[in-house]
Amino acid sequence: MREKERPETRPNIVLIMADDMGYSDIGSYGGEVDTPNLDRLAAEGIRFSQFYNAARCTPTRASLLTGLYPHQAGLGHMPDGYATLVRKTFNSQSYTDHLAYDTPTIAEMLRNGGYRTFMVGKWHLGYDRPQWPVDRGFDRSFALIAGAMNYYGYGLQLSGKVQDPPMAVDDHVYSPPRDGFFSTDAFSNHAAAFIREHEGAEPFFLYLAYNAPHWPLHAPAEDVAKYRGRYMKGWDQIRRERYRRLVDLGLISRKWDLAPRPDRVPPWASVTEQEEEQWDLEMSIYAAMIERMDAGIGRVLGALRKRGLEEHTLVIFLSDNGGAAEDPNRSREGALLGGPDSYEGYDIRGAHLSSSPFRLTKKYVHEGGIATPLIVRWPARIQHGGEIRHEPSHIIDLVPTLLDVAEVTPQDSVQSRATTPLEGASLTPVFASKPLPARTIYWEHEGNRAVRQGRWKLVSKHPGDWELYDMQKDRTELYDLSHERPEKAQELVGLYDRWAARVGAQPWERIDRAREQRR
Repeated sequence: MREKERPETRPNIVLIMADDMGYSDIGSYGGEVDTPNLDRLAAEGIRFSQFYNAARCTPTRASLLTGLYPHQAGLGHMPDGYATLVRKTFNSQSYTDHLAYDTPTIAEMLRNGGYRTFMVGKWHLGYDRPQWPVDRGFDRSFALIAGAMNYYGYGLQLSGKVQDPPMAVDDHVYSPPRDGFFSTDAFSNHAAAFIREHEGAEPFFLYLAYNAPHWPLHAPAEDVAKYRGRYMKGWDQIRRERYRRLVDLGLISRKWDLAPRPDRVPPWASVTEQEEEQWDLEMSIYAAMIERMDAGIGRVLGALRKRGLEEHTLVIFLSDNGGAAEDPNRSREGALLGGPDSYEGYDIRGAHLSSSPFRLTKKYVHEGGIATPLIVRWPARIQHGGEIRHEPSHIIDLVPTLLDVAEVTPQDSVQSRATTPLEGASLTPVFASKPLPARTIYWEHEGNRAVRQGRWKLVSKHPGDWELYDMQKDRTELYDLSHERPEKAQELVGLYDRWAARVGAQPWERIDRAREQRR
């Protein structure tokens, strides 16, 4: 039941998330991709230098919508891939194929608190009814239900077959038109339309989850042409340039060394001319995907401006994980890369650039996998645009933040439901340059584990040992202090073990054994 009518002073909320975009891709975070709308958002708002996601698509989305760790929301892993093996092995409510039914979403909480709620873009939190956005608190939705799609709509999909992607409008299946469809544009246009068509005194919550720049690498040829040649400097030089810009912007410390090139990536000077051309093409498509998303964000912001809503709308932008060292490699023979018959990714060579200056990529919980841009603009409350906040913050903080600004309490907004207490903290004090109380933040995904407590971070890459880093001196995680500070390492190990038991994070060695038995 919605709240009774009351004079509204609460802000509208627009929450925008990119997909598989690294820390340093956009201009306001040191990147060479042209992103004028996001850069303007950053200039008019604030940027967070130490905001974290949950390392991968579904876990991040689960935390984003619930304010809980992914395991508490039923999605400690993915709903697809080898998730069936994970579910059978663990037999745990922390590892299901959908968002837990007894876990309220921010859409349900805000709707019960008097907001209209809209969802556009990638869902990836359950494929079947009643697991769609319309079932989980959104009044209206235009959604990609699955985790990836051909950007051109009907065409080659991840399955290798030509078929419709699994999309939905509200409570019915949607088939994209055969001509003129491009998912980034469709998502932008539907989001802008929801803003234009919103009526009544109720504030609104719009969750816009792009699938860009997630693979497949798809972009119109005219967008790609703009970037051709820009990446012929090679990954080594461009990473150094990003590092310098990040330092100059004040987002990272010059005390932190640039993480070295991964072993799987050769020195740029050693690659062939053909490899240079191929990488330049891949990165040009990737950059074009981000720029097209930025243009769409510009249309969404324009819709707010035309309705006079900018001043009292909180806009948040972030990414769901670091760069993706993945390549589905499903193109038809002879397909033009970037066109509808291609289905490729930019693999480790592009991912380590996207996640610069940090180590590792998507699914890992070293900084390269979990560090994301976070831009927040709210003119009515944030007057000093362009500032940077260095407070370590996490995806679990967004639900408490949105409830805070919406003046909604979880207890009042969800009736007759036993709920797990929210794990995060409201970031509204940070908006005003005030610190949050001391706390500890945790991660686990596919056996990759981490604990962040103040300046200290304990982290491991499965099946490796724990490593300990001083994040004030070494956020790029190059100098392991676990042997120099064993007492601190053991203290954090104990905290992790208690957290894992509490949220249901299972030891990944059980999956290793199960996979070995299947061979």
